[in-house]
Amino acid sequence: MSLPSPGVLAGGRVVTPEGVLSPGWIRLAGSRIDAVGPGEPPWPTGLPVTDLRGAWVLPGFIDMHVHGGGGTSFTEGTAEDARRAAEFHRRNGSTTILASLVTAPLAGLEARAALLAGLAREGVIAGLHLEGPFLAPARCGAQDPRHMIVPDVDVFASLHAAAAGQLRVITLAPELPGATALIEAAAQAGVIAAVGHTDATADLTSAAVDAGASHATHLFNGMRPLHHREPGPVGALLDRDEVSCEVIADGVHLHDTVIRLVARAAGPGRLVLITDAMAAAGMPDGRYRLGSMRVDVAGGVARLAADTDGGTAAGARVPGAIAGSTATMAGVVQHAVAAGLPVTDVAAAASTTPARVLGLGTRTGALCPGLDADLVVCDEDFGLRAVMRHGEWLGGAP
Repeated sequence: MSLPSPGVLAGGRVVTPEGVLSPGWIRLAGSRIDAVGPGEPPWPTGLPVTDLRGAWVLPGFIDMHVHGGGGTSFTEGTAEDARRAAEFHRRNGSTTILASLVTAPLAGLEARAALLAGLAREGVIAGLHLEGPFLAPARCGAQDPRHMIVPDVDVFASLHAAAAGQLRVITLAPELPGATALIEAAAQAGVIAAVGHTDATADLTSAAVDAGASHATHLFNGMRPLHHREPGPVGALLDRDEVSCEVIADGVHLHDTVIRLVARAAGPGRLVLITDAMAAAGMPDGRYRLGSMRVDVAGGVARLAADTDGGTAAGARVPGAIAGSTATMAGVVQHAVAAGLPVTDVAAAASTTPARVLGLGTRTGALCPGLDADLVVCDEDFGLRAVMRHGEWLGGAP
């Protein structure tokens, strides 16, 4: 790739935290945004101008929950495999990625954490998310219940050490013994404690938030359902203003009505759009893996294979359960807009809010002067046209 050069993007519908500039312009200075404004760019600019002809311009997407894509994954394989997964998602709009691992034997998790920490130091990914092993077998979803354990502060410390300062999020079930101590240890270590794969009551979930949990892992999915007399984790997490809530808006995991309801309840400042993508994202239907589990993809929908490993004990895997997604953030954003969410709210949920949650808001997540030149260009129907990361077009200018 060539080095970023100064230039101006003009004639687009630029989505900023303050609203849509239609038309608007963005002036670039190397890898950063130098200025943003409405109307036509100040003339003469003395810089090369790219006319976007009315295309939408959104901040680069930040996917804080993704397991793989393009045929490779973060959960297994080599460092080069992980690089290819990250590159696939970057070219599909995710200019910032948190690599997510699934439940596995502890030695394997430590080895993967160490491998991915190296990629984080290089800037390939923005850090790690441990989705397990401290999860509830009753809500294991497509994860392997054989390797789920109760929260253990010493085990957390070992995993945190293996990640070498790159662990950003850990998902756990708050009803398990030791969960409160682990939440407190995570907070002390600067790691976000997320509630997920849980059968907790609303009261237990609220107590976890009191202890320091501040994030919801794919709200509704892998959780006790919402009920009007027992709102469970869904109700408790939506009810707390300090909790950010992930939603997989791919048209498979949640009904569009639920997406709209969550968006209204959480608001753009708490809603986080994610993919939860696995290796099959961007690939043909067929047989894939998610950690130790075999997954069949048909019609673009990933489900746990009938012959997968996982045992037959209570709480073991259920053949046919949804197993991650085959989505990209570009597709998730397009679906969220089609479902009726305002474009400015979608941009916040796909970029600005996850940047804030991850502590990256001073670097990326919005089309504002001084931030990284991370952006996506979309057509009238929000189909992806081009991606810029750190001032460089990935795959060509629009």
